[in-house]
Amino acid sequence: MPKRFQFEILSPEGKQFSDHAEILNVRLSDGQIGIMAEHLPLIGVIATSWLNYKRDGKSFDFAISDGILNVQKDKVIILASSFESRDEIDLDRAKRAEERAKGLIEKARREHQDNIDLKRAQVALKKAINRISLIERK
Repeated sequence: MPKRFQFEILSPEGKQFSDHAEILNVRLSDGQIGIMAEHLPLIGVIATSWLNYKRDGKSFDFAISDGILNVQKDKVIILASSFESRDEIDLDRAKRAEERAKGLIEKARREHQDNIDLKRAQVALKKAINRISLIERK
């Protein structure tokens, strides 16, 4: 039986998730990484992407938005702007968010609005696409 390690995901809003994993896969700003028990200490920047972990032959997926990965000797801590398990994602809501963000981006460009509105809309679009792609992947 593969060794397990504890991991936690925390968000600024106080949302928490904790479990044990045999392997945890996440995309960092400089590429994909897989973490197993007794991994060397590491700190990395998480890109908006999917997080996947395996335990007892089962696979679990999360949509995760920007954050920090902290691999310690006996546990992994993830601080994420937001995260949702596959089961928490409402596909229709994510598609509406995608369309709304696209509209805001177009409006910001058309009206030459400041970069803050455009950047917020781009982040919202990226998160919506990430959620949709997690649900729609096979």
